[in-house]
Amino acid sequence: MFIEMIDLLRCINDHEDSWLVASFRTITNRFAIEGTLGCPICSAEYEIKGGVADFSKGIAETRETGGEPSPREREELATRAGAFLNAVEPGATVILGGSWADAAHELSVMTDSRVLALNSSKRVEESERVGIVHVGSAIPVAAGTALGAALDASFSADAMVSAARAVRPGGRIVGPATITPPSGVAVLARDETYWVAEKPVETISLSRAKIMR
Repeated sequence: MFIEMIDLLRCINDHEDSWLVASFRTITNRFAIEGTLGCPICSAEYEIKGGVADFSKGIAETRETGGEPSPREREELATRAGAFLNAVEPGATVILGGSWADAAHELSVMTDSRVLALNSSKRVEESERVGIVHVGSAIPVAAGTALGAALDASFSADAMVSAARAVRPGGRIVGPATITPPSGVAVLARDETYWVAEKPVETISLSRAKIMR
């Protein structure tokens, strides 16, 4: 994983967000190949092996696919993901999980964004803009920092809630029709396969101050 991408990651345990402390055993051209990410709050540790950060607690593995999608199929998938997530902000962070992660590289180039590929297939390679992460039911991204997230049916409802937490107000979440959208989001569109929802923008209530005479 590219070192700068590590700044996006957080501990998955239930406490306030905190930067993770990295200890590297092998680094090549600013890519962390082997190392450990430690939480300064709860002392949890997460391994980086072969460039992949593992937050799955041993329950997730690299996804196997029946066949490698063609370059055209990956470009079409990236176009669809970019449109669903309204990924038009250069430098923003996007989360793609499962089959969506097949388009991680293409989306990063198309939108000039940083992509965290969760539980991706073996064909997805890391780069300065694509980080590969193994996860379970929690998404290790700081709350309210991702532009959007798209997960497929290989993820749980808890993972969808965690992804929504990582998305910033006004950002979008794409999930499979088999999982109910997290509470508090507004569904913009749906079909028999996926739904697209938006996280509401936070509002600040104003009150008129009383004037003392």
